[in-house]
Amino acid sequence: MDYIKVKCLQKDEVIGLVKEWIKLYPHSFNPEVNFWFYELAEDQVIIGLHDDLSTLAVSLLVIYLTSALKDSTEVDNVVAYLTVDDNEILLKQNYGRRAKILAKGTDDDNTGVIILLENNYCVDYYFRGKAHQIKNHGFVFLEPALPESIENAGKDEIFVGDVVPKKKIEQSLEPDASPWKKLMWYAICTAVGLGIGFLLVYLYF
Repeated sequence: MDYIKVKCLQKDEVIGLVKEWIKLYPHSFNPEVNFWFYELAEDQVIIGLHDDLSTLAVSLLVIYLTSALKDSTEVDNVVAYLTVDDNEILLKQNYGRRAKILAKGTDDDNTGVIILLENNYCVDYYFRGKAHQIKNHGFVFLEPALPESIENAGKDEIFVGDVVPKKKIEQSLEPDASPWKKLMWYAICTAVGLGIGFLLVYLYF
């Protein structure tokens, strides 16, 4: 199970923050992507994560939640645990491994995460360029056991489609809604046009 453990915030506060975060990326997620919330203890909340969320997306959410705890100096107040199934940050050789993600910094000039794998391989990532290995980091991967009752407990659940109107998401996926897609089509048409032009010149002369 992929999840984020949040300390020092109540469940309603965490739900509100996740909704705000979703609105920051309205075109990035399928409307069916969901998050569920379970109150583990007083001011301790578990956020269950959808399988479609990448390591990069979870890292951004960890940063966002950590930034809401500016008065706290504890680095492990927001920690994500997930199984790596993409290569947006980590290499393919890490597929299938459990990873622990926590914020390294939330300042504008120093926003990054630390990713510690279950084999104690550790990297830092600053959302620019590649992740860099941290040697002699001193961390040991330990994932806390969650109560068995969490699977059957009553959970609050939200869907991206409930936060961002589905119509708005669908419009963002249309070719004419994305400048990058427009640019791609312009490039294809230009290439085809040039190819036909060169062929006609070749055949004529």
